Amino acid sequence: MNKCGFSLIELVIVIGLIGILLSLATFGFSRYSQKSNITNQTRLMYGDLMEYRSKALYEKKNWTFKISGSGYGIYSSINTTVAPVSTVIFKYPVLFNTTNIQFDSHGMTNNSGTVCISGSNEAVVDSVVISTTRVQIGKRKEGLNCVAANIDAQ
Repeated sequence: MNKCGFSLIELVIVIGLIGILLSLATFGFSRYSQKSNITNQTRLMYGDLMEYRSKALYEKKNWTFKISGSGYGIYSSINTTVAPVSTVIFKYPVLFNTTNIQFDSHGMTNNSGTVCISGSNEAVVDSVVISTTRVQIGKRKEGLNCVAANIDAQ
C-alpha cells in the first residue's frame, strides 16, 4: 500500500518544535531590543550634551541641562524656572549625582557628574560622565554606584 502525506502525529510534533523555536527567538530578540534601546538612550543624551556644549562655545551663550530620573530639559540660560527649549523623556530610569549641568560661554561646566541607567543590563554603554572640559560615554561596572570611578569610559 502506498501512503502519501504526513500523519497527524508528525504534524503535531513539527508544530510543537516550531513553537519552541519561536519562543526562544522571541526571548533573544527582546534581550537584544532592550540592549539596543539602552545604548540608544545613552547615546542620545551624550549627543545632546555635546551639541549644546558646542552651541555654548560658538554662540557664547549659557545652556543648562536639568536632569531628573525620567528625563531632562534643556534651557537656554542658567534660569531653569522658565519653560525648557527641549525636553527628552527616558524609556529607562536613570541614576544621577547632579541635577543641573550648566555649560558656560566657553563650553565648560563647573557641575561635574554622572548619569547611569539604573539596574543591571547587558548594553555596551549605559553611562555618561560629565567633567569640566569633557563629556564621555561608558559602561558602569556591575553592581557599583554611579560615580565616575566606577565607569569604564569608551
